[in-house]
Amino acid sequence: MSIPLRVLFVEDMEEDVILMVRELKRGGFEPTWLRVETEPDMEQALRDKWDIVISDYSMPMFSAVDALELVKRQSDQIPFIIVSGAIGEQTAVEVMKAGAQDYFLKSSIARLPIAVERELRDALVRRKQRASAAALREMQARFYAFMNTAPMPAWIKDADLRYLYVNPAQSAFFGMTPSDMIGMSDFDLMSSGAAQNTEANDRMILQTNREMHTQETVFDANHNPKIMDMVRFPIGSDGKILAAGLAMDVTEHVNSQKELEQSVQRQKILASRVIEVQERERQHLARGLHDDVGQSLTALKINLETIKKTGSLEGPSLQNGIDIVSSVLSQVRSLSLDLRPPQLDNLGLIATLRSYVENKSQLANVKGWFESSSLTEQLHPDIENTCFRIVQEAVTNILRHAKAGNIWVQVGQRQGQLHVSIRDDGKGFDIEQARSNAISGISFGLLNMEERAVLVGGNMDITSAPDAGVEIVFQLPVAPVMRRA
Repeated sequence: MSIPLRVLFVEDMEEDVILMVRELKRGGFEPTWLRVETEPDMEQALRDKWDIVISDYSMPMFSAVDALELVKRQSDQIPFIIVSGAIGEQTAVEVMKAGAQDYFLKSSIARLPIAVERELRDALVRRKQRASAAALREMQARFYAFMNTAPMPAWIKDADLRYLYVNPAQSAFFGMTPSDMIGMSDFDLMSSGAAQNTEANDRMILQTNREMHTQETVFDANHNPKIMDMVRFPIGSDGKILAAGLAMDVTEHVNSQKELEQSVQRQKILASRVIEVQERERQHLARGLHDDVGQSLTALKINLETIKKTGSLEGPSLQNGIDIVSSVLSQVRSLSLDLRPPQLDNLGLIATLRSYVENKSQLANVKGWFESSSLTEQLHPDIENTCFRIVQEAVTNILRHAKAGNIWVQVGQRQGQLHVSIRDDGKGFDIEQARSNAISGISFGLLNMEERAVLVGGNMDITSAPDAGVEIVFQLPVAPVMRRA
C-alpha cells in the first residue's frame, strides 16, 4: 500500500522533479507534489501543508540556502533535503549546519526514498520531542505561576538540605527574595536549635521516603514567633530524592483556640463563682437577720411582754427596748449598705463615683482624675450598684498593689451601653499569670470584677504588662440581662 506524501520541490528543472517523483513511487510513496523555482512562488506554496521539501542547491533565480531560510521562518518542523548535481563537502557541511536534514547528489537519486522515509520518521520524533518539551514548559510555567502566587510558603531542598527552590511567600517570611535563599540552609535562617529540629525532620522524610506533618514555631523576619503547620514530603528529580515542603501560618488559629479554651474555663469558674457569691450574700443576709436582727427583736419582745405584765413603763425594760430598737436600726442600715450604697440614691452614679475616686486618691496621696459625660438613658439600680462595686474594687486594688502616681477613671454611655475605663501608671502585672492564679484558686481579684460584669450581662477587658500600668475597660447594659448557661 502506497504511503501518501506531500512534497514541495524547489527545482528549476522539471525533468529532474519527474525523475525524483518516479523514485519516490518506486520506494512505496504516493506523492502529491508542486514545483517552485522562485522565492515568491515558494512563499505562496508554503501556505499549504507539506510533508517534506526537496530542493536543488543552486538555481538561476533561487538557492537552497534561501529556500531553507524561508522554510525555517515559515515552519521549521518540515524536513529539508538538498539534491544537487554537484556540491562540495564544505558546502554540504554549511547547509547541514544551516538546518538541512540531508543532502546527496542527483547521481544517487535511487537513495531518495530511503532518505525521505528516514527524515519523515525523524521529523515525527522531533515533533513528539517538541510537543513533550512544550508540555514540560507549560507544566513548569503553571507550576511557577501557581507557587509564585500561593499564599503559603513552599520550598524544595537538595540532598544536603540546601534550598533549590523557594516561592515568594517563603522568602518573604524571612525578609528575602527567592534568589537570595537559593543555596542557603536553615542554619543561615534560624536559631541553631530550630535549624537542628528542621534538619532532623527533613532527613527523616529522605530516609523513610514518606511525608511528615508537624507543627513548629519559627521566627519571621521581624522576630515574631509564628506557629506553622508543616507538611514535608520527598520528591524525585534525576534519580535523586529531594526534600520539599509546604507551611501554613496557624498562629492566629492556635491562639484563638487557646483563648477559647481559657475563656470556657473562665466562664465555668465565673458561673460557679456567681452561684457562690449569690449563696454567700444570701447567707450573710440570713445570718444578719437571724443572729443580729432576729435576736434583738426577740429581746425587744421579751421586754414588751414584761412591760405588759407589770403595767409599768418605769424601770429598765423600757430603756432596754429603746436601746434594742437603736441596735436593730443600725444593723438594718449596715445590711442595706452591703446591698446598695445610699449615695447612689442620694447623689446618683456619676457624683458617687467622682466623690469616691477623689476621696480615696487624696487619702492615698495619689492623683485621681475623673472624667464623665452625661448619661442619656436611665440605668437600672442593679447596673449602678455593679458599676460602683467594680470601680470600688479596681481602685482599691490599684491603691493597694500598683504603686501608681495617677489614677484615671472615665465614665460614659454609648449605644445603650455604660462604658467605664479605669487606668493607672503603676507597676502593672502579668495578666496571664493572674488568670492562671484565678483558675488555680490562688487569687480572685480579676474574677471578682469580671463576675460582677458577667452577672448583669456585661463584659470586661483588662490590659497590662509589667511596668506598663493597668487599664480595665468594661461595658454594662442599662438593665441587667439574664445569660443562659
